[in-house]
Amino acid sequence: MRDVADLRRLAIYCGAFIGPLSGNAVLSLVPVLKESFNSSAPDVIISVSFFMLPFAFFMLFTGSISDVLGRKFVLSVGFIVYALGGIGSGLSPNLESFYLFRFVQGFGFAFVQPTLIAMLGDIVPTREVGRAMGIFGAASTAGIALGPFVAGYISLVDWRLTFFLVSFLAFLIYIMFLIAFRKVRERKLPGGFRAFSTALIGGFRHRSVIYLSLAGLLTFLCYGGTLSFISDTLSLPPLSFSPEDIGVIMAGAGMAGMFIAPMGGAMVDRLGRLQTAGVGIGVMMVGFLCFIQSGSFLSYLGSMAVLGAGVSVVWSALLTLSVEVVPERKGTVSSIFNSARYFGYSMAPVIFTPVYLAFSIDAIHLMGMAIAVVALGATYLAVRSSKFKGAWRPNAP
Repeated sequence: MRDVADLRRLAIYCGAFIGPLSGNAVLSLVPVLKESFNSSAPDVIISVSFFMLPFAFFMLFTGSISDVLGRKFVLSVGFIVYALGGIGSGLSPNLESFYLFRFVQGFGFAFVQPTLIAMLGDIVPTREVGRAMGIFGAASTAGIALGPFVAGYISLVDWRLTFFLVSFLAFLIYIMFLIAFRKVRERKLPGGFRAFSTALIGGFRHRSVIYLSLAGLLTFLCYGGTLSFISDTLSLPPLSFSPEDIGVIMAGAGMAGMFIAPMGGAMVDRLGRLQTAGVGIGVMMVGFLCFIQSGSFLSYLGSMAVLGAGVSVVWSALLTLSVEVVPERKGTVSSIFNSARYFGYSMAPVIFTPVYLAFSIDAIHLMGMAIAVVALGATYLAVRSSKFKGAWRPNAP
């Protein structure tokens, strides 16, 4: 029985990894895609938004759909569409078709992400939720940063192979889910569309959900601003780093997240949700400052690791709150929260492009610090308005 439970958790963590792996792979491919599609860096970077915007928007509904139609059905749709979108991205002959299939990928993974979090909340005991969400955050953060690392090296052969590989892995993980959850009997909300609309509207009526979603949006906005433009900065003179070096630097966030996020989960259980989020925001601030002072390969790698460590700790706290503030509607709250936070990430290239073109990436780092402080304030308001006692102090009855 324990082996089955471990396999289910492993399947969920692998699912959390595979979406961001593709979503962020473009960031180290900017120099290669500029040449392949005869485009500018901002034109290529906007493809991140073509993935993230449908991902963020449709995710608003898919968690509630999983409450009504069942988690396994929604995951099946998501994994298949996501994989097909990856194949199409790899076959794209021009930038316009690349945009289209990135949109398909984002749409597909919108069915996966909130459902995974709801499933994890379904199977994990209350006393272990913080640790489990910490590992989930580590897997997601690793995908975000390792995507550029993997893509950077694969691009030495052909950038298209990155998307074919991700699609193949998505199919494998889908098979893992079918095996791990084949005997699970799901609880579904009765009432069809009425139940879906009631659940979604009900989620928006909780102030804690609104504040929590704002915290997630702002955290990913400031993090995404740095990630979106750092690869182009590193590729230009006087730095002129190679795609594989850029991939290694950007992998620093994922590597740090893989090790730090479980610790962040343990901090959630020991210190509390708000306290842990505060520690994470503080570490992110240090990371932004380090970027401003960086000028070498190692200094950029270290700055990325610090920033990744900080954001992974923040996600441990916020993801835990997302399955606790309204426990009877985990899928719905997960949808709203994740939609908001990834909408922040998807808008980062759009919002920060004028700043990057008019000033430099240092201006984006400074703006990121200010946004991170506001995100912490929103977390405080989410905790304050929450009816969950453990939001203030760990392990409260």
